[in-house]
Amino acid sequence: MSPNAPRRWYTVAGRIALVVLALLTIGVTAYGWHLQRVVTSGLGQLPGDVFAGLPSRPAPAAPVPEEAKPPVTVLLVGSDRREGPDVGGGVTGERADSILLAHFAAGHKRLEVLSVPRDSWVPIPGHGTAKINASLSLGGVGLVIRTLEDLTGIRIDHVVVADFAGVRRLTTELGGVPVDNPVASTDPQTRIHFDAGPIVLEGDRALTFVRQRYGLPNGDLDRIGRQHLLLSALGRDVATKALTDPGLLERVLGVVHDTVAADAGLTPDRFRELFLDVATLRPDAVTFHTAPVAGSGRSPDGQAYLTLDRPRLAAAAEALRAGRPLPLPATVSPS
Repeated sequence: MSPNAPRRWYTVAGRIALVVLALLTIGVTAYGWHLQRVVTSGLGQLPGDVFAGLPSRPAPAAPVPEEAKPPVTVLLVGSDRREGPDVGGGVTGERADSILLAHFAAGHKRLEVLSVPRDSWVPIPGHGTAKINASLSLGGVGLVIRTLEDLTGIRIDHVVVADFAGVRRLTTELGGVPVDNPVASTDPQTRIHFDAGPIVLEGDRALTFVRQRYGLPNGDLDRIGRQHLLLSALGRDVATKALTDPGLLERVLGVVHDTVAADAGLTPDRFRELFLDVATLRPDAVTFHTAPVAGSGRSPDGQAYLTLDRPRLAAAAEALRAGRPLPLPATVSPS
């Protein structure tokens, strides 16, 4: 071997390493481009400006250091509008089947989710006192926003409205989503049974799981707990499966785009930012809560309703505005 052979070997090896590094860089860049393209493809948009004409809104969140992401509160509304296979049960009109406030603390390293029971008996501006779920049919998304802002004093920055079909399709695309079901039950309408303990939810079973309210010990409050379980599990599975599989991510985002509509301010870039913030949070950084209930009652026209514990709700809302953990029990234990 000539004296120059080792130098030539290192030179060739160096060139090969540079080529491999370049190919890896191209691959990572292409994946990043694909990820951004998929996540920023258009969401459905709610008609008009849902924040227009809202009087006496709560003040915006306090400024934060320039390098930190400011707090953001997103209203998530699950509509009971039913189409195709979901039509039935004598349901007419459209009501807010699920109402959740998802609040990112400054820096977006923690997410608090607060559900308000659909049967909460509250003042609805311009319509007296009624169940909060009626606000959607009485005045659209704008009235839901105004009702919640008046009730909690929390300023809502964005709104996302989803329909039932998304649960069926998302759980199917993910190949089933495992949850730990706290109590066994049989849905009286579909006769679908759910064992207590670890179960896997997919398609129609997943949809029934989050819809069932009769046959549960605490009715709608237990259903909210189930919704929290499934939302937590979906977030976990998207983070562990979809973010590492561009094809699956594209299908998951396709379901979101088909079944979700948002306010005009939730632009593709803004949606991408919040989506990735949620998907990359540690499991123990996400907590789910239910607005505290003081009791129940029945209206003069026979509607059964829930009475909120207003002092405890006010304390929870103040904690949310201040960026502190909510002084309420978690419905899903942090992992």
